[in-house]
Amino acid sequence: MPERIVITGAGVVSSLGSGLEEFERALYQGASGIRAGGWGGGEGEGGHPIAVADMPDFAPEQWLGNKGLRVLDRSARLLCVAAHLALKGSGLSAGESGDDGTGLGMICGTMFGGLHSIVSFDWSGLTDGPSYVNPMEFPNTVINSPAGQAAIKFKLRGINSTVCAGLASGLYAIHYGAEALRLGRARALLAGGVEELCEESVLGFRKAEVTSASGCARPFRKDGDGPVLGEGSALLVLECAATAAGRGGASAAPPWAEITGFGLAHDARHINAYDVSGRGAAAAMEQAMMAAGAGPERIGCIIAGASGSRAGDAMEARALEHVFQRRLPEIPVSAPKAAFGEVMGASGALCALAGAIAVRKGLAPPTAGVDRPIDGLRLAATPQSFEQDCVLVNAFSCDGNNAALVLRRWTG
Repeated sequence: MPERIVITGAGVVSSLGSGLEEFERALYQGASGIRAGGWGGGEGEGGHPIAVADMPDFAPEQWLGNKGLRVLDRSARLLCVAAHLALKGSGLSAGESGDDGTGLGMICGTMFGGLHSIVSFDWSGLTDGPSYVNPMEFPNTVINSPAGQAAIKFKLRGINSTVCAGLASGLYAIHYGAEALRLGRARALLAGGVEELCEESVLGFRKAEVTSASGCARPFRKDGDGPVLGEGSALLVLECAATAAGRGGASAAPPWAEITGFGLAHDARHINAYDVSGRGAAAAMEQAMMAAGAGPERIGCIIAGASGSRAGDAMEARALEHVFQRRLPEIPVSAPKAAFGEVMGASGALCALAGAIAVRKGLAPPTAGVDRPIDGLRLAATPQSFEQDCVLVNAFSCDGNNAALVLRRWTG
């Protein structure tokens, strides 16, 4: 019989708040971490304000202390704080997962890694010459640097992998971690994602004209004009159910939910354009539910990947209609990117965290800013209760990566 993989804790830093309690409270209050005109003093190219869901007051010292921070860039600092919070909340430490810490590892999803570090290092080499670059900055230029730096800081000597799959990276990473545990390659894993906001990403997306010009994230709405970029990190603590049950005393952490199904499909048509048919998204959801042994009637809540992108949201809505058909208007839907923004490679992990909280509470989070009914979709500005024991989490990327995850309420 396959190992049952459970979630026993989480760490999160986001524009909604840092730490599980603060994040959950803000999420269920319908708060938004989006700041209108929040980037670079509020002016972007052409004098237009750029809204972002960032963390201008992020101070990792309060969790990590000052030692070793100088060599960490923003992505690594975000991930290290999330790791610290996840380990502390779950009662895990490297010493408890194996005599030498080899049983505890990390799987991190990201879209760009430390983009600002990469650009700064390369620019220095181009303008000043290779002899003048700072060799201390080179380690931050590889995409797996955040995961490597977190492993060094917390002595995670087990598996350490970085997954890059566009906007679906965080959800892919969680599945990768669950499979590693089932294969016996680890005893416990931190799995999720991280993404920073920097000048290069904010202005790059702005130049590509894919982000919201109005500064408002309006998932599934006809007046949606694009996503608002965000930043942050979320890590779930994954363990085999038997391992979690064997932890007693101060390190005991009861499971929140079980990971029961995952599906993926690739339907790339263009480097940054969705396949509007939704076939790949529908296939991913159907695979996830089949793997979980859960039909549409078992899904009590949908955590959507919708961000305010007209094409992306229309594609997801079409895929949901195909999969759930007549039952779709009955299922509570939450689009949390309206609250914490499009956090790119970390979005799937943040949505999975929202799904884990939802299935544990039996309560779907509200969608920030909802002020009118959405045709065929049960979004709401207040929490919605449900009785079923499964939640579906979606992450669909404009590069063709489609992923879906089914979480089931833990009852032992």
